[in-house]
Amino acid sequence: MLTCFLPLLLAPSCVSAVTQVPLSVDSDAYKWDIDRPPHPNATGHLIFDTISSLLQHWPNTKNYNGHSIVPGAIPAGTLLYHGRTDPEPPSGREWLALDPEFARIFCSREPIDEDPLPECWFLTLVTTRPVRVLYFDGTSAAKIPDGTIDAQDILSWGKVWPERSSFAWDYLRMNKLCDWAGVRNYSVRLYEQGTVSFSQLRAERLDPHRANSFLHASEWHDAFPGELRIKLDLSQLVSLYDTDLAPSLVEQRFNVSRAEHRLLGINQEDIDRVLARLGAIQDTPPSSKSGIDWLSLFQVIRDRYAKRLQVLQSTLKDASGSRAFHLVSTMLAPYTLDSAAPGNPGEDDNSWVLPIFKLCATTHTSFAATRVAFSTPSERLLLNAVQETLHEICRTLVMIYAEGEGGSVGKWKAEVDRLNNWLDWSEWLRCEPACSWDETCFLFGPPFAKKYWNLTAPRCIRAFPPYTFDAFE
Repeated sequence: MLTCFLPLLLAPSCVSAVTQVPLSVDSDAYKWDIDRPPHPNATGHLIFDTISSLLQHWPNTKNYNGHSIVPGAIPAGTLLYHGRTDPEPPSGREWLALDPEFARIFCSREPIDEDPLPECWFLTLVTTRPVRVLYFDGTSAAKIPDGTIDAQDILSWGKVWPERSSFAWDYLRMNKLCDWAGVRNYSVRLYEQGTVSFSQLRAERLDPHRANSFLHASEWHDAFPGELRIKLDLSQLVSLYDTDLAPSLVEQRFNVSRAEHRLLGINQEDIDRVLARLGAIQDTPPSSKSGIDWLSLFQVIRDRYAKRLQVLQSTLKDASGSRAFHLVSTMLAPYTLDSAAPGNPGEDDNSWVLPIFKLCATTHTSFAATRVAFSTPSERLLLNAVQETLHEICRTLVMIYAEGEGGSVGKWKAEVDRLNNWLDWSEWLRCEPACSWDETCFLFGPPFAKKYWNLTAPRCIRAFPPYTFDAFE
């Protein structure tokens, strides 16, 4: 069974009045105006965040409704796990997990009246060659009607169908996905390495020590680099935040919090376009590629700014203008030019700071921008995403820098609060104070019952006995 926490699927193998225009350095929309905020329908920052969060448990729990479909592969020699209630190896299509802690959860159920638990059999398998997979981000193995499997619905049924979100439809959905994948040579060949019987569970409730061990496995993949046993091909990714691909979703997202973003409401024309894009995914990576390591580029940006923007926000909350200005100066130091200096005192002309703005916003992407002719459509989408994200980060920092150390702290605070809310990076969602060594900081969302959900306030829970939380109560 697929883990509900790592959003992986194995396959055997009327629009808003103003729509987004992708930004580029040469387009009219890409003005070097430090007073111009991003367009309300912009999605570059959302694509940046989702792509730099792929295969990571924490951000995909926080933003549980996925918008990305990415082809990839599991290398030969990778162990996979399957839990079941009989000792027979699967004879057909089945769900698998990358960690045994997840596979074991789904091989058992709670007792029903006097009916005891069935036997729990555990299969460990190994791939004998690379296995092609499709990765769905978000908490895409959670079977709930709130949007976690919208992308799978499009591939399975040709529409978003919340009424088919229950486990009752799980195997039909799997068969539909496998039928689609099989036509495109997405196959799985597994060598059965061995079976282990857990027959002692026959007449007792699921042992909480073993059941709660999923906490350990999910924590292993919380943050970057996430799950390393899956190699994704970002040059062929499909994003439903791409407003050229799915413009009907622009209106669905307008004035809606990110937690409520989903694919329900996508029109048939967009669905057909998405299916055509997925159908065009090639068996091997396309020969026309930029050569850019997009994942590393995205992570460099997050590493440079995540902690510093959090500290800047906290500093401004304490109304420390001098400290805040020096932190901004530190962030802009690599892009500060000797020739860039303010004019006469009292002049309201910020043109002197524009070279700093441009360097800050383009230094990391200037080479990638020269590779557009060699890039796939997916790579051009990635370039646009990182350009939009850097543009807004740098615009906000340069706005503060241009005012000088004596600028308006109140204005700075409002702008940094707005920027961080816009970015909405998962690094800023943590347990405070930090958890002790035998606890884990856990973010409750799907697949748990909604009474447990709190996606804005993670909490420390014990990761070892005695437990303070029964996941299966």
